[in-house]
Amino acid sequence: MAEFSIPKGMRDFSPEEMAKREYVLGVITGVYKKYGFRPLETPAIEFQETLSNKYGEEEKLVWQFKDLGGRDVALRYDLTVPLSRYVAMNRNIAKPFKRYQIGRVWRYDQPQKGRYREFWQCDIDILGPKSPMADAEIIAIIYETLMALGFEKFTVRVNNRKLMDCVYQAIGVPEESLKDIYVCVDKLGKQGINGVRKEMSGRGISTSLAEKVLEITGIAGKPEYVLGRAAEYAKGIDAQVALSETRELFEYVAALGIPEDYISFDLSLARGLDYYTSFVFETVVTEPDIGSLTGGGRYDGLIGRFSGEDVPATGTSIGFERIVDAMNELKMFSIPKTSLKAFVASAKDETRPNVLEIAGMLRKNGFGVDYDIMQRNLRKQLEYAANLGVPFAIIVGPNELKEDRVTLRNMDSGKETQVEIKNLADVLKVSQ
Repeated sequence: MAEFSIPKGMRDFSPEEMAKREYVLGVITGVYKKYGFRPLETPAIEFQETLSNKYGEEEKLVWQFKDLGGRDVALRYDLTVPLSRYVAMNRNIAKPFKRYQIGRVWRYDQPQKGRYREFWQCDIDILGPKSPMADAEIIAIIYETLMALGFEKFTVRVNNRKLMDCVYQAIGVPEESLKDIYVCVDKLGKQGINGVRKEMSGRGISTSLAEKVLEITGIAGKPEYVLGRAAEYAKGIDAQVALSETRELFEYVAALGIPEDYISFDLSLARGLDYYTSFVFETVVTEPDIGSLTGGGRYDGLIGRFSGEDVPATGTSIGFERIVDAMNELKMFSIPKTSLKAFVASAKDETRPNVLEIAGMLRKNGFGVDYDIMQRNLRKQLEYAANLGVPFAIIVGPNELKEDRVTLRNMDSGKETQVEIKNLADVLKVSQ
């Protein structure tokens, strides 16, 4: 017999796992809609030129190939660049444009814990406003989504690349080396300080300058404290605009009622993608050590690469796969095994048509109901119902049918009661 497998970094999901995933998607979507975001869908495949020169070093992870017509195409790497392409093609969209998109993306990455080659992203973006009020709205959604899912110990890390440009230039980083610095700093979580030292040396960054950069990346904490430290480092550089907008952001975050304990102004946060222009966000949980659960930021110049006209934009992606993995590890799921309310079982072969009638009636009344289509005996039917996890079994026997009754069995307690068929829907409504 042939052995079957699936490509590396891809996964099958059992019905039990899909129930968890659907639950998480439902919570996330509910928060997005609550904040006034509307859904958008884009193709899984884009032309290569659409995705080219958007991701910096990460571009090597884009799945690229030729279609049957010989055209260069690629699987979407994220949902942000396709959004930008969409907006460039539809320039008359009313602003602000608040959209969410939930869908698969593909990256030819090395699979590991929390990292796959095919995975889902749950994006929100606000296009149009320049004000940090939009960025504060994104942070508020991150906070509320994770709280709604049951996370309690997490930190939303925030930084401002516009401010970091000022800080790095003030300590002597040449403008042409800024991109290299961000790429290196973004690897702190994976490579550690020594690995980043080596990386910077390999990119021609002097040892003394590298040590200054690493000193700065060690600064994190309450916004006012970090703002003060950043202002000290940026002396001699006109950083007032960046400092002012950063202060404004944290004022809006506080006004939205987000507890300060969940926010960290972290000068080590870089986000390696090329298209970020100022604020960047990332969320980490204290446990388990699974990496960031969300990531995003402001990308005011990305849409202009397509249309020639810049559109202010900010957003984040909530890392669906890592959230599910973390919730599994922390045993946070308490989802019923099934959405069914009852299983209708036939005691004898001659009652099978009646089973279908009763199931159809209950479904019309809004209940999730199933029945046996394998023509098994009653014992096998009830074993199957127990395995499904249904709370009730409805046993349809010939003698009970003569009196227009059925037997209702509580599958947990085993208690059975006789119920008139005409009252069955009302009894199920109040039964727990």
